[in-house]
Amino acid sequence: MNAEMFFFLSLRTIAKKRKERNRMQLLYISTFMFHKIGKQTLALPSCADSFFEKYLDVFDTVRVLGEDTKRYLDQSSLIEMKNPNIQVEIIPANTNPRDFKNDLVLRKILTDEISKAEAILIKPSTRRGMMAIGIAEKYKKPYMIEMTGDIHNALLQNPSRIRRMYAPVLYKQIRNRIQNCEFGLYVSNYYLQNKYPIKGKMCGCSDANISKLKPEILEERIKRIDDTELEKRVNLALVGFYQGTGKGVDTAIRALSRLDERYHLNILGNGTEENRHYWIEYAEKRGVIGRIHFPQPLSSSKDVIEWLKSMDIFVLPTRSEGLSRAMLEAMSTALPCIVTDICTMPELVSKEWLHPLGDDKLLAEKIRAMVSDKSLMKKAAKQNFDKVADYEFEKLRIKRNLFLKEFKDYCIKMDEK
Repeated sequence: MNAEMFFFLSLRTIAKKRKERNRMQLLYISTFMFHKIGKQTLALPSCADSFFEKYLDVFDTVRVLGEDTKRYLDQSSLIEMKNPNIQVEIIPANTNPRDFKNDLVLRKILTDEISKAEAILIKPSTRRGMMAIGIAEKYKKPYMIEMTGDIHNALLQNPSRIRRMYAPVLYKQIRNRIQNCEFGLYVSNYYLQNKYPIKGKMCGCSDANISKLKPEILEERIKRIDDTELEKRVNLALVGFYQGTGKGVDTAIRALSRLDERYHLNILGNGTEENRHYWIEYAEKRGVIGRIHFPQPLSSSKDVIEWLKSMDIFVLPTRSEGLSRAMLEAMSTALPCIVTDICTMPELVSKEWLHPLGDDKLLAEKIRAMVSDKSLMKKAAKQNFDKVADYEFEKLRIKRNLFLKEFKDYCIKMDEK
C-alpha cells in the first residue's frame, strides 16, 4: 500500500469514527404514561410520537422511560406510537406513597439505563427524576433537565393537607438537586427559570406545536365574532384533564352558574365516566345541568384546533400550569382567553383577562364583560393571535436545536475524557 492510499484510508477511518461518535441516543426519563398491547405502544396524543420527534433533529434515537397509564384515562383516546426511532420502556411508578415499595427495583433499572447512556434528559420534579440526577452525577454522565411545570404550586393547591405540607419540602429538594446542572430546558420565558434556577445554561423554549400562522385565521375569527348571535348562545371551551380540580373545572362551573342560560361550558379532555358523573352532579347542584358538556376526546392537535375554532371564549381557571399547550392552540385560532393569573399565564395573556385563583365571581364578570362588547372580544383575539406567533413551531425549533446541539457537543466532550 503506497503512502497516498494509506493517507486516503486513514481519512476515511477518521471520518467514519467521527460519524459514529456523533450518532447518539437520548435517554428521556419521565413520568409520561403509556400502554403496551403486544408490540404496540399507545400514548396520549400530547405525549406520542410528535412530542418526541423534535429531539430527533439532533439525536438519532430517543429512549423514553415512562410508566403505565392510570385507570382514570380514557383508553379510547390513546394513539399508537409508530416512529421506529422512539423506543418506550414502561418502568414502575414511585410518585405516590403507596409506590415507594418500588424504589429498590426502580433504582436498579435507572442505574442500568443511566450507566449505559450517552446523553440524558430528566424531568426532575418527581422522586424518580431526583433519583435519576443522583445516579447520573455518581456515574459522571451528562444530563440535562427539562422543566415543564411547577410541582410546588400544584401541591400547594392540592385538596390533600399532607400534600400541601409536603410542597415546600419537595420544592427545596428539587432546587438543591438541580442547582449544579449544566443545561436546563424550560417551557417558560422566565417564570420557571426564576423559581427553579441552575448554575448552567437555561433555555426558555415551549414544547408547543403551533403551525405557521396565516392572516386569514384572525380574519375568520373576527368575522365569527361579528356574525355570531351571542345573545342566543355562548360556547365556553375548557381543555384539560377533568380528574380532580387541577384544571379548575369547579371554578368554571361555579362561574357558569352566575351567567344566564345562553352560556354553555364545553370540557374537552380526558377522564373517566365516574369523573364526568361527579361534575354533572356538581353542575346539577348549581342549576346548570343542561349547560355542561363533555365532547369525545380528540386524537390530534389538528382536531383540537378545528374544535376550538367553533368556540367563542377559552377559559382555563387552572390551579397550576407549566405553559399550557391547549391554551396556545386556542390562541392560534385567535380565540379570546380568560385564565387564572398564576405561574406562566401572565407571560401569555393581557392582564385585563386574568383572574385570581378560584375567583368564579370575577371570572363570570370578565366573561360577561367580553361578551357584552364585541370590540373587546376582537381586541383580545388579535392580542392572542399576535402573541402566539412567538410560539410557532419553526421558530421554537431553531432555538431548541441550537441548545440541544450545544448539549450534544458537551456530551461528546464528556465521553472523550
